[in-house]
Amino acid sequence: MEFIIENHIRKFGETRGRGQYADATVRNYVSSIRSLHKLVNGPNALFDDLDWARDHAKVLQTLETKPNHQTRRNLVNGLIVSLQTLGFANDIIKPYEDLRDAYNAQYVKEGHLTPKQRTIMEAVKKKDILDFLSRESLDPTLTQDLTRFSCFVILSLHTAYPFRNELGTMRFVRRVIYNKMSEEQKKVNNWVVLDSGFSKMTFALTKYKTDKVYGIKEIEVMPKFTKFILKVCQVRDLKLPDVHNQPVFVTKDGYEFNKNRVSKHLSEYTTQGVGHPISTTILAKMFGTTCQDPLNPTLDELARMKEEADIRGHSLQTKFAIYGNLSE
Repeated sequence: MEFIIENHIRKFGETRGRGQYADATVRNYVSSIRSLHKLVNGPNALFDDLDWARDHAKVLQTLETKPNHQTRRNLVNGLIVSLQTLGFANDIIKPYEDLRDAYNAQYVKEGHLTPKQRTIMEAVKKKDILDFLSRESLDPTLTQDLTRFSCFVILSLHTAYPFRNELGTMRFVRRVIYNKMSEEQKKVNNWVVLDSGFSKMTFALTKYKTDKVYGIKEIEVMPKFTKFILKVCQVRDLKLPDVHNQPVFVTKDGYEFNKNRVSKHLSEYTTQGVGHPISTTILAKMFGTTCQDPLNPTLDELARMKEEADIRGHSLQTKFAIYGNLSE
């Protein structure tokens, strides 16, 4: 059934005005409908149709067992898309659309924060993160554990750049090689482009959540962070002639970072440092530009918020709504 749903979603995506769904989006929808099926029907129930979704009361009762409204919203979204693409009648789908809208309203009411995110952001402030990084930078043992040092650099970068988990998918490439690559070749990875040896670098984001909308983005690496990345290379004994296509961040065991490893290791690292697991989403909310008066933003605030929205790959409206007006 999952294979059928996936194929129908992709086929539906070919006809929708906003274009085809990203692969990650399709996987999330399929994963959500699989999870919801197990919650409603039991973990061992055969998944061969969606007729169980006709029982709105049972599905709603099941959803309410999940305390996180964002989880409930994701499950409902997966169900709605699956029902739409399989041609179910509107009277089956509409109650779930109303339910999704209610969950969205709750999300907005709570400041676009999940309960867990709110708890963490009430306990940990920007100063706590910066103080932790300052202590780490003075510790002579920092570079002896490559996992720890990679997390230090990743966390440091997230105080200035509102990335998602893209840093976990970065590889090195020299500018002279990058400029000769086709767009298809560039989109295989995200890159740290070495513009002038190790002295000048650029982030080239080619694979991220909204890349189909915003395309390839190049973001200059600030000099202080260039030094951190250079130190990563020195610790790993990576020389300029051998650096092409090497992962930027690896663990102490030599495993290449990826998006999941960024989440796992960064959570462990920040739990040790500030007492709570800090995600890249929380960091984007915490370190993003805020408006002193949301109804009358200054030109400087608008410019900085626009820059942050461009880096993350979303609209200024989304920046204001979700990442813009949080406490210090």
